[in-house]
Amino acid sequence: MRKIALFFVMLLIIFLVACTSVEESDVSIVLYPGIDTVEIYSSYQDPGALSKAFGFNVKNTVLSNNVDTEKLGTYEIIYQVDYRGIIKQITRKVIVVDQTSPIAVLKAGIDTIKLGDIWVDSGVTATDNSLETPEVLVNGTVNSNQVGEYIIEYLISDSSGNVLKLIRYVNVQ
Repeated sequence: MRKIALFFVMLLIIFLVACTSVEESDVSIVLYPGIDTVEIYSSYQDPGALSKAFGFNVKNTVLSNNVDTEKLGTYEIIYQVDYRGIIKQITRKVIVVDQTSPIAVLKAGIDTIKLGDIWVDSGVTATDNSLETPEVLVNGTVNSNQVGEYIIEYLISDSSGNVLKLIRYVNVQ
């Protein structure tokens, strides 16, 4: 008996909601919380949006999603709810960033020379997770006519401003 009464109460509520005129304030859409800044070449999971009408969950659709985790930039996901003629949209901004420093190694070379010999810089090999070619700036000089230890500094940077510093020690004997 209780089940039948509960069924009729629910049916009455649905009927009353269906017959009630819809106001703008009766429909809402909000973003589910999520991580919206992601590292390049990582995976991104869209947390979605929550839509309600008269306090009940209703379906929303994704109008567009241009997130490309293989390219740096800001992307948008647009969600829309359309409930009995009331249309609302909300936009999620997803930022694909590169926060990882380039990777570099010193190339093997002769770093101890005799007084008066010519030192040749072997350089570095550098790569970046963004697949861009990192910029390499070299600071320091070697005076092969003066005995001493010289420091050559390599600053390896990518277009996102991540920097790696390597040092080569050159000895003139």
